[in-house]
Amino acid sequence: MDGLALEELNKAIMEGNEDLAAQAAGNALSLGITAEAILRTISVAGNEIGKLFEGGDWFLPELFAGAEAMNAAVGKVVPELEKAAIQPKGTIIIGTVEGDVHEIGKRIVCAMLSGSGYRVHDLGIDVTAEQFASKVRELHPDIVAASAYITTTCQYLPEIARALEAAGLRQDVKFLIGGAAVSRGLIGWAGADGFGENAAQAVDVANSLMKDLEGS
Repeated sequence: MDGLALEELNKAIMEGNEDLAAQAAGNALSLGITAEAILRTISVAGNEIGKLFEGGDWFLPELFAGAEAMNAAVGKVVPELEKAAIQPKGTIIIGTVEGDVHEIGKRIVCAMLSGSGYRVHDLGIDVTAEQFASKVRELHPDIVAASAYITTTCQYLPEIARALEAAGLRQDVKFLIGGAAVSRGLIGWAGADGFGENAAQAVDVANSLMKDLEGS
């Protein structure tokens, strides 16, 4: 029965059905399946979605639908994780940089990170460097993720690193950048620690950065 319930959850996510994904996650919880097992199923589905997208078999509409279904399922599980005091893999704050109001890509990344076991705080769009620093001071995250979707807003990426440095917070976090206007070549210029070309890569890089933090 447990296996069937988790199969239904996986199927709903892969079909991009938010309502069924939330229902399947809730049903799994009602059957006594642990929040960790449900989250693992969501993560497996997320990995498969990432592979399909990177392999060119899925495109943005499918990726977005799958990510939203993951988000719906995670929403059912998070309260149980909090009640059981289960520790997330890490805490990430994420936002689109100052002057940039693009959000769809960031929402996909948020869903993929949440589905992979991270506690994600979405700061929204048009987030200033000072707002990033303020949230780091408030929430003590492991990773700060910033996205820029137009070339003219990339200039604000290094400002985030400088704001964290000025506040004495830079050494406490890893800085991850991404977005349509960002490339791997900007990592050093932006003062970042990693770059995610898409949502699936963002999860992989976040996992790598967490290992760096744990080893430091």
